[in-house]
Amino acid sequence: MTLLESFFLFLGMFYAAVILWFYIGIRREAAASQQASDWCPLVTVLIPARNEAERIRPILESLARQSYPADLTEILIVDDYSSDNTAEVVTAFIEDSGYQQFRLLPNERQGDGPTYKKNAVTFALGQAQGELILTTDADCRVQPEWIESMVAAYDENVGMVCGLVTFDPALEKRFFHKMQTLEFAGLVFCGVGAIGNRYPMICNASNLSYRREAFDAVGGFAGHEHLPSGDDDLFMQDLHRKTRWQVRYNLDPASINFTQPVDDVGAFLNQRSRWASKGRHYPGFLTTLLLSLIYFFYLLLLILIPVTVFGDFSIKILIVGLLLKIIPECLVVSRSLGVLQRRDLLGFIPIVEIVQIPYIVMAGFAGFFNLFKWKQK
Repeated sequence: MTLLESFFLFLGMFYAAVILWFYIGIRREAAASQQASDWCPLVTVLIPARNEAERIRPILESLARQSYPADLTEILIVDDYSSDNTAEVVTAFIEDSGYQQFRLLPNERQGDGPTYKKNAVTFALGQAQGELILTTDADCRVQPEWIESMVAAYDENVGMVCGLVTFDPALEKRFFHKMQTLEFAGLVFCGVGAIGNRYPMICNASNLSYRREAFDAVGGFAGHEHLPSGDDDLFMQDLHRKTRWQVRYNLDPASINFTQPVDDVGAFLNQRSRWASKGRHYPGFLTTLLLSLIYFFYLLLLILIPVTVFGDFSIKILIVGLLLKIIPECLVVSRSLGVLQRRDLLGFIPIVEIVQIPYIVMAGFAGFFNLFKWKQK
C-alpha cells in the first residue's frame, strides 16, 4: 500500500469516526429532550430584514398565529437599510392586522462601514423588552406552536436553545430543491449531534433562542462583530466556553422552521461559501484540526475519483473510502429525515452523496478566501 493510499484511508476512517460521533450525539440529545417547562417569560422575536419585500409576508402571517400568549410576546422587525419597500409591506401588515405585538424598527446606516446582520440584531436588542429572545429570518415560515415549544425546552440551567430548520416542502419545485433539503438536513443534524456531545459547533439563526441574560453575560457579538456571519454559531460557541449556561437543541417537530431554497447553482454555492467562511474563525485547535481533516478528505475524494478512472489509484481503496463516507452519513441523514418527517427523500441519498463532494470542496475554498457575495452592505 502506498503512502497516499494509507493517508487516504486514515482520513476516511477519521471522517467516519467523526460522523458516527455526531450520530451518537443525536441519539443523546433526542433522549435528553423534554418539553416539561412551565416557564412563561416575556418573549421578543427578532427578524432582521433587508430587501425582503417580496418574501416577508409568510413570516409575519405565521407569527400572527402563535399559540403563545400575545400579551407575553413582542415581535420586532428590523428594516435593515432596505432599498426596496420592505418597510411599507411590514407597515401595511401591522396596520391591516391590528396586532399590537408587532413593531417595525428602522435601522439606519451609521457611518460608512458595512452593516452586517449582527448590527441589526444588536440594534433591535437595544429596544427589546423580552427575557427570552427568539430569532428567525424574513424569508422563513414558523409553525403555530413555535414560540411555545422553544420556551418549553428551557430549564434553569439552559441559556440557549437551538431549533431545527428545513426547506419548505411547498416550495420544492424540482430535484435541485429536494437535493438542498436532503443535504441541509445532514448539516443541521451534525449540529444536533455536536450539541448532544456537549461540544457545540453549528446552529442557525433562522431558528434560535437565548436568554437575554446569557447574551449580556457573553458580551453579545464582541470579538466577531466585524464578520459577516456568526450571529448564531460563533455566539453559541462563546456562550458555551465563557459562561455557565448550557446549550440544547429542540427536536420537537412543532418547533421546526421552514425556509426557502435557492433556485440556481450559483446562488447555492454562494450561500454555502458564506456559511463556510465562519469555519476559520471557530475557536479551539481541535475544531480547526477537525474541519481541516474533513476538508482534505473531500479534496482527496474529488482528486482521486478521476485519477482512479485513469488507472493511477487503487479502485478498491477508493471504494473503501467512499463507503467510509456514505455509510455513516446515511445513519445521520436517515435519522434527520425521520425527525423532519421527510422520509420521502431517502431515495435521493445516493445521488446527493456524490454531488456533495465537489460542492464541499468549492464552497470550502471560496469561504476560506471570502470569495462570495453578501447582500448590499
